[in-house]
Amino acid sequence: MKSISRRGFLKAVGVGAGAVVGARIPGSSLVGVARAATPEPTSVVCVYLDGGINAIFTGADAFTNTAFGVTANNVTSMGGVVVDNALANAIPQGIRSRVASVGVRHGISDHGNAQRSLFVSGNTSAPLMLADAIGGSGAIKAAVVGGNSLPNGVRPAPVNGVSLQPITDMRATIEAIAGAESAPNLADRGGAAKGVAAAQAMSMGVVSKHKTSLASVEEGLAAAIATLGKPVQPFNVAEFNQAYGLNGTNVNNFTARMAAAELMVRSGTSFVIAQDGGWDTHGDSSGNTVRNMVTQRIAPGLRTFLTRMVEGAATERNVVVAIFGDFHRSLPGSDHQANLAALVIGKSLKNATTGKTDARVGVAPNTPGIAGLWQLLAAAARVDQSPFGANPHDVLA
Repeated sequence: MKSISRRGFLKAVGVGAGAVVGARIPGSSLVGVARAATPEPTSVVCVYLDGGINAIFTGADAFTNTAFGVTANNVTSMGGVVVDNALANAIPQGIRSRVASVGVRHGISDHGNAQRSLFVSGNTSAPLMLADAIGGSGAIKAAVVGGNSLPNGVRPAPVNGVSLQPITDMRATIEAIAGAESAPNLADRGGAAKGVAAAQAMSMGVVSKHKTSLASVEEGLAAAIATLGKPVQPFNVAEFNQAYGLNGTNVNNFTARMAAAELMVRSGTSFVIAQDGGWDTHGDSSGNTVRNMVTQRIAPGLRTFLTRMVEGAATERNVVVAIFGDFHRSLPGSDHQANLAALVIGKSLKNATTGKTDARVGVAPNTPGIAGLWQLLAAAARVDQSPFGANPHDVLA
């Protein structure tokens, strides 16, 4: 199919409503050749647990028979990384040798500062810097699935033209990119692209006078034009829906966010963030609250995504997944700990840990800070530059 429904197109370019589409969805070849920034199609996907991540998911061995209900029977050792089974069960066997625990000593124990600081490098958006460094073939280089901003409501300024685009409904994305749904009254993609380009030109004067308030319009129109310029390729919607157990296209729960993340990875997006709220788990001294949250909310969608996009596509692309939150949960009351570790999974990673968590949920004084995490992600993405400096976690990637 070489066209999209007029309804789907209008929905897709309805930037005022936040419905912005991604890039093409490749068929059997999956993703076209990326720009020279990386040696293969590459995406970094951040799973952010808004409120804080318990250290049992990044270094459970520190608490065996002492805290958070950890025993030898409810954890899995992946080389040098020991992970609570609630999360370990979501990691396919084929990639368990590529799981690392990355320490982050940021010294921040309040949510707002942690959420802001974790996503900046100096005064610039770290995710957009990374997306720009990765490059890639996607019309959209950076996306937030199921939301409109980074944690704490941050909508970063673009970096070298790379902006953060919200994906809140997969129907618009699928229709506009793949032409997957037959519909009457079809709109021609080439003509539509010219129309949007004309609208962009006509609005340039107004947008230039209101760069901040109309930023989403400017970025959305550019993304829509780039999307319509991509060739239509087949996409099996029924198989996709069955894999994730979807009943609709709204990105309104965590499993849908991981499904949307797959769409963006397939389309060549370089950076994707999927957030889940409610992780400020005070009083969870047994760890059972977070175990249940992972098992019921996180594991199903994450397992499907990792199986399809990391394990099953390892020879076709490089997908790096980082799971972290504001900070770790402290002892004895699962409060705020001024450090954390991220669980990072990818084809270039090794089973190892840096900044190992101790029995009091502390990390060594020489554990790298926030910049070190982004440097590690850039190294795992195999970018041809060092946007955040040298990688202090070179034992991992």
